[in-house]
Amino acid sequence: MRVLAYTRVSTEEQGQEGHSLEEQAERVRAYVRCHPDIELVDIVTEVGSAKDMNRPGLLGLLHRLDTETIDGVIVVQLDRLTRNLANLIQLVENYFKPEGASKNLISIMENLDLKDATGRMLVYFLAIFAQWQRERISEHSKRTAAHLKSQNKRFNAHPPYGLMVNPDDTVYLIACEPEQKVLRRIQELREMGCSLKDITEILPQEEMYNRSGNPFNESGISKLCRRNGWKPVSLEEQL
Repeated sequence: MRVLAYTRVSTEEQGQEGHSLEEQAERVRAYVRCHPDIELVDIVTEVGSAKDMNRPGLLGLLHRLDTETIDGVIVVQLDRLTRNLANLIQLVENYFKPEGASKNLISIMENLDLKDATGRMLVYFLAIFAQWQRERISEHSKRTAAHLKSQNKRFNAHPPYGLMVNPDDTVYLIACEPEQKVLRRIQELREMGCSLKDITEILPQEEMYNRSGNPFNESGISKLCRRNGWKPVSLEEQL
């Protein structure tokens, strides 16, 4: 069986044990050495997010599955292909089902082989569980952040605009008066009926800028308005 391996990390800096490109490649080679019926044709590497399948490496791999004599794909872990349940189901339906010129998918860590119905059933269960786990972690993180915010405690590396880390106790946040002044002016302008575009033009005239020292854009103003519960952005401003 001739296979392509697919290895991926989310960022250039990622090097956690078992997930760096080099470690993934070595695990694939070790697996192939233990399975003489498998011929490793190539290792496709990717650096990028798994939010969708529009990644050059993955698209190239799928193209090779369509155009070359390749029997399957091997990954260290399913989430190297995608972390999205719908995308994974799409891949299984299009490439790894028994009908037609089906390809095989092998995942080393999950000990999965999709050449039979049991393997495909298990991959669906694992994908559903992984998505539930990610959503659960996300919900927990949001609740934790809201709780810390209510206590004026630091809840991420970059405090929201208008706040700063307390130099005397870095666990807590305190008001950043220059930014608070800008926020008060934005609130005042919104209550006067100014549009987002009007505000982006007025603030630089008054030497009021974002945290980077640049003029605010409409998107930035809109986010600050929503965050602080000021006058909603009108439909015309959203279009």
